[in-house]
Amino acid sequence: MSAVGDAGRGPADVTTVEAAVAAAHGAEAVAPGVLRLPLTTPTLPPATTTNHVLIGRQRALVIDPATPLAAGQAQLVALCRALERDAGWRFHGLLLTHHHRDHVGGAAPIASALGLSIFAHLRTAALVAESLPRCVPVDDGDNVGGTLSATDPGWRALHTPGHAPGHLVLVHPEGGVVAGDLVAGEGTILIDPSDGDMALYLASLRRILALPPTWLIPAHGPVLADGAAVLSATLAHRLAREARVLAALDDVARSDDALLPRAYHDVPRRTWPLALRSLRSHLWHLERQGLATREGERWRRARPS
Repeated sequence: MSAVGDAGRGPADVTTVEAAVAAAHGAEAVAPGVLRLPLTTPTLPPATTTNHVLIGRQRALVIDPATPLAAGQAQLVALCRALERDAGWRFHGLLLTHHHRDHVGGAAPIASALGLSIFAHLRTAALVAESLPRCVPVDDGDNVGGTLSATDPGWRALHTPGHAPGHLVLVHPEGGVVAGDLVAGEGTILIDPSDGDMALYLASLRRILALPPTWLIPAHGPVLADGAAVLSATLAHRLAREARVLAALDDVARSDDALLPRAYHDVPRRTWPLALRSLRSHLWHLERQGLATREGERWRRARPS
């Protein structure tokens, strides 16, 4: 991603100042106009933090104002104000990739402190309406800002449901991706049957893989340098797990508790409560494909017609 500096300051100078501001506030300069600030959130293990991603310079955005902790919120607000004061950034708003609590926990106080609007997909806005009643709607393909200069096309929001109904991924024409919970830098993304959909999730992975991305920033964990390889590996892992779930089925109808050790014997038992939720999402997906049959609360392999 190229950069154009403010008047009297060249691109290299702007990037140097930006990086210095980031380092002083515990953030990482990922690319020109892209910073990552991991802050503690109540997320699922093995992750302990959520990445607060700042994109832009002009019409800049804070992606996933997640931390519920006052100290973390103060750290983020101080970073934004230092970028405005020292690096010429102008913030446009906060943007939610989706509605889960480890992505929205600091949205209201941070928006109030910075005087910014909150942007979200309509499905996300509906799910957070009680606590965040005035979200600005973002649709698939919308340009959301985060520009380096007047000629920079900025970032687009793509609707990528599956992990959550209103999940958004942000993409830049030069290959950068802010991925939210589409992929994980730590552990595996949970597709919970309460609000997830395995078929949609697999389709969303394929959509972003087709771009293809160069680097990407997940919501949890470090920046991932080869975005296409990460997405390919994530897709392959999901399909391999689904094959194991299918292999665990036979002509005897079994409960999902009974199927769990058959399909997830390779993961630590301490993670089985989460694995059980993922198993159910795979079973529902297999059912929709005509490969599994439900008998009450039990499952068996579908018989050929």
